[in-house]
Amino acid sequence: MKPIRIKEQYEVTDDPATGHERILGSTYEEDILSDRGSINTLGKVTHYALHCGCYDEIGGRCYECGAISCVKCHGRCAVCSCPICQAHSIFVPSEGGRQLKLCRQCYDKTVRRRRIVGVTRFLLSPFIRFERRHENRT
Repeated sequence: MKPIRIKEQYEVTDDPATGHERILGSTYEEDILSDRGSINTLGKVTHYALHCGCYDEIGGRCYECGAISCVKCHGRCAVCSCPICQAHSIFVPSEGGRQLKLCRQCYDKTVRRRRIVGVTRFLLSPFIRFERRHENRT
């Protein structure tokens, strides 16, 4: 049985780390003429793991490393909204027990600001009485 038609299709993206194309998935179909005269289609669909290790649909590309993550692993910085992968996400606890996902630059700015506020409060504490945000005023 000789094939009548062969159809191959690849889903690719450019990998910024290596500069080469990275195959995300492929489809292969082959139409053959059977001995009984019918046309049979045989096919194969292959999906490759994303950088995060998942096989789900693509969520986005990290702006720092260019890694392609799935929808569950991909996210955005809570401050600047840059797309980031799990590996470059830094989780910071916030009010209400939630975890904020931050990129490295926003995390550094937040830590720097918290340190400046802490030092300023410490230096001014002999002269000014500061109220805590979480204390109830009565």
